Amino acid sequence: MTTMTWSELRIRVARLGAALNVVVRSDPEVCGLSGDSFHLTLHHGGHGDCTVSNLSLIDCPNELVLMEFERWMRGCGHHLEV
Repeated sequence: MTTMTWSELRIRVARLGAALNVVVRSDPEVCGLSGDSFHLTLHHGGHGDCTVSNLSLIDCPNELVLMEFERWMRGCGHHLEV
């Protein structure tokens, strides 16, 4: 598996935000998105966290957080094309 760069992760989060119709927070150190039943944050330093309904993944590497977030959102019935 190839590790995504910080720029690639931010672009992917922006695309996820567009697919979920939510605004993406983005600054030099942190990017993320939130909705009624989910939250995703990625930190430039290499960690992140996400919550989908009552499931949480905290302090895991950014790429793993993003992969799990996408898996959980698909499991909740969201159609993600990113």
